[in-house]
Amino acid sequence: MSNHERDPETAAEASRRTRDDLAEDRTQLANDRTLAAWWRTAMAAIAAAIVFPRLFSDIEPDWLLRAGASGLALLALVVLALGFRRYRATAARIAPDHVARLSRVSLLLGTALLAGVALLSGALAWL
Repeated sequence: MSNHERDPETAAEASRRTRDDLAEDRTQLANDRTLAAWWRTAMAAIAAAIVFPRLFSDIEPDWLLRAGASGLALLALVVLALGFRRYRATAARIAPDHVARLSRVSLLLGTALLAGVALLSGALAWL
């Protein structure tokens, strides 16, 4: 007979710890999915910024078309900043000792890569 079976309080404590650990795992997985949703939204805004001038090529004056594409690129940057901030805030509330999460470098690289593409898409609208 194990110690957990002999001592009901110890078994209950172990069960509570396991339940809490699994809840933290689920919370971190939800945080990862939410970050992916922020990134997908930013990518959609980038794609819209790229095709906006081609879809609405008959709009005059020309600067209005370019401003619309730049606005969508700016929207992508705002979405990326909000997603980055929210991911970091939620990850900071989860105990880091036993929950695997996206490394800070990976988070920064992914966000910076998408931000660079958003800036490029905004700049392309003016060329």
